Amino acid sequence: MTGNRSATAWAPASLSNLGPGFDALGAAIDGLGDTVRAEETPGETITVSFDPEGAWVGPVDPKSNTAAVAAGHVAASLGYGGGLHLIIRKGLAAGTGLGSSAASSVAAAVATEQLLGGALSQEDMMAAVVAGEAATSGQAHADNVLPSLLGGFVLMRSIHPADHVRMEGWDDLGLIIVLPKAEVMTREARKALPDMVPLSRAVDHAARLAMLANALQRRDVRSLGRWMMSDDIVIPARHHLWPYLDEVTDAALESGAAGCTISGSGPAIVACYDRTKAGLRESLQAALSAALRSAGLEGGVSIHRIHNHGALILDDERAVSWRNGDPVPLPNR
Repeated sequence: MTGNRSATAWAPASLSNLGPGFDALGAAIDGLGDTVRAEETPGETITVSFDPEGAWVGPVDPKSNTAAVAAGHVAASLGYGGGLHLIIRKGLAAGTGLGSSAASSVAAAVATEQLLGGALSQEDMMAAVVAGEAATSGQAHADNVLPSLLGGFVLMRSIHPADHVRMEGWDDLGLIIVLPKAEVMTREARKALPDMVPLSRAVDHAARLAMLANALQRRDVRSLGRWMMSDDIVIPARHHLWPYLDEVTDAALESGAAGCTISGSGPAIVACYDRTKAGLRESLQAALSAALRSAGLEGGVSIHRIHNHGALILDDERAVSWRNGDPVPLPNR
């Protein structure tokens, strides 16, 4: 299906929560993401298809497809009532804990804005991508979509009004992601959470998140690792979903990682380490691969860094950051 005009965007995968930052903190990562091509079509409907060579094929109903919902919000904000067709190439499967639905939502919103020649405010784009995420997760949380859109680390309080702080990743910070071949869906994982917590625990939890944010501001890998392991509300409530977490965490810490925790609702686990330490990356990768095998799980272990550029507008020869227009290398797709 080919229209008169088209535009393509890529959005990175993301980590969320990072310990005590439940629904409030996320980070974009390099090397993984989704690509969406938006095409103008006759009529007034939004249709969806998936590239069969992608990592996953999802629902195409525009009312429940995260990309279609986000694109529809952008189109409405720009006063466009014509047809759109979205072609989604998934770089990561659903249910990984790495912001799969968020990447599709963000890439679709950016591609649609570019196609229609608009220049929406950051707050309007945030509203569009959060609406897309809600179509999948059932709740309007932004800890994956905002990092995917803006890049770096994003600490957020609200979407309406927009109230967030963005922080850059830094060169010394390395990430290793352990991704078991298991699926944990966000909507189901949220059912395991407590409805209420005592005030004393809430106060202590807020202090832990503040210490984590301070570590990010100071660019302190060791402190980041300490505080990303400090959650005592969400992770304990959902620990039964990740029977392998303790074994992988022990292996990471024993091999020199600064910290290790679950990403989002899992199953992905992220360990952080100091990239300036010679040989540490290799020893961590070997230890975490062995821990995965010891737990009786198939899966992969991959090396990453923070992706500071956020969503990218693509053509055949170049990519530019949606956030600031800077040219960046073309992502792996």
